[in-house]
Amino acid sequence: MDKELSETTNSMAPTEQDIVKLGKDMERMETNSEIARSGMVPDPKQ
Repeated sequence: MDKELSETTNSMAPTEQDIVKLGKDMERMETNSEIARSGMVPDPKQ
């Protein structure tokens, strides 16, 4: 794969290890529905 393309394609998680870590972090995050049920206001849609 072209180095320049590789660097820009995965800017949020550039390595496979980072992708796995990010996935685990995302699994632990509450959904907007869960946040609303707890009485808090979820982030607005962007």
